Amino acid sequence: MRMTRMSVAGIVVAAWAVAISGQGKPAAPVPVDLDGTWKLNRELSQFPRDLGFGMDVVGGGRTTISDPGGRGGGGSSVSPGLVANRPASREEAENSKQLVNEVRNPPAGLTVASNAGTIVVTNEGGRARKYYPDGREAFTELDAAPVATVTRWEASRLVIRYKVEPGREIRYTVSRRASPPQLVVQAELLERGGRDTVVRIYDLEGAGEPAIGAQPPAAGAAPQAPPAIPLPSQRPAAAQPPPPAQADTARPMVPAVPASAAPANLDQTPGAELRGLSALAIVVEELGAEAASCGLRQETIEGAAAKSLSAAGLKILRNTDEDTYLYIRVVTAATTTGTCFSRYDAFVYSYTAATMSFGSRPALVQVSLLNRGGLTASGVKGHGEAVVRALTQYVDQFATQIRDANK
Repeated sequence: MRMTRMSVAGIVVAAWAVAISGQGKPAAPVPVDLDGTWKLNRELSQFPRDLGFGMDVVGGGRTTISDPGGRGGGGSSVSPGLVANRPASREEAENSKQLVNEVRNPPAGLTVASNAGTIVVTNEGGRARKYYPDGREAFTELDAAPVATVTRWEASRLVIRYKVEPGREIRYTVSRRASPPQLVVQAELLERGGRDTVVRIYDLEGAGEPAIGAQPPAAGAAPQAPPAIPLPSQRPAAAQPPPPAQADTARPMVPAVPASAAPANLDQTPGAELRGLSALAIVVEELGAEAASCGLRQETIEGAAAKSLSAAGLKILRNTDEDTYLYIRVVTAATTTGTCFSRYDAFVYSYTAATMSFGSRPALVQVSLLNRGGLTASGVKGHGEAVVRALTQYVDQFATQIRDANK
């Protein structure tokens, strides 16, 4: 076999924004359409001088937050997520600083795009974050480390909670006004003993009647569009780097083949590169000590993949020199606070002799036929099972694509 089991130097603590809890489930109906390109209306928005968390609080128990202007019209509310029972880690402190700065200095422009149960919010600088409004805990990438987030619809409002550190939470409540079309973004910094609240108003770009006080866009300026999310590769003649996690699961687009490299009988129909594939070897990259401490076992991952492929009617090859194989890589990091972060990728690789468009003679080329990847962060308990479950979903998708190509 031409492959070798490789060891990975270093650890991955943060990767693409990933949350896999909503995969495989039908998308819930969206209560209100927030999609559009929005521009901050500074005249209608609030910009208080003092905004941020107060002094560090460490303690236990439930936290009661006074809410005289809340939805209930008065009184107090209990936030079960605000329980400070340990000091913040360095990563949590850095995340808190970044998120507070984002509240203090909101983006001048936002693009909101929803699709298949996800909501992608992109600022004017092109930085995108993906949210899954199913109410389950997911993780959003920040500069220091991923942060736990919970997103859900509450009536016609989208609520996004960032659990930044013990006893502290940043909560965004997003709603839409119909006339004039505006996006209302309420940001709350919640901690034990109080809260800071600020409201920002965004006007819809290109709306016929801009809001009072809104500034017109600069001449010639074009609305910012969300960056394209690369789709998983199915490329017929070249090795490709893995795409960002959580890419769209629709059938990938095949790039144009240079005329100099395209034989007359080239099959460019979707799935052509998988036609005739009926057997795969399995290679699981060697796991590190931190992966083992987080409950991951190489033989467990390999066994789950083999079971999935066999159930789809594919033959599993062992101890052979097979050129086409399923390759699985898992890189794990464990923090001092007991959280495990695992970046996992699954590929279907093969080898072929190909003449590159810039070359003159055939060369042996590694081909990435299929690939998917993701990130999971959780406590030690159940972490291994979560990673294996996500990888099994990927392998199931690969098996389906191979089966469909061979019908």
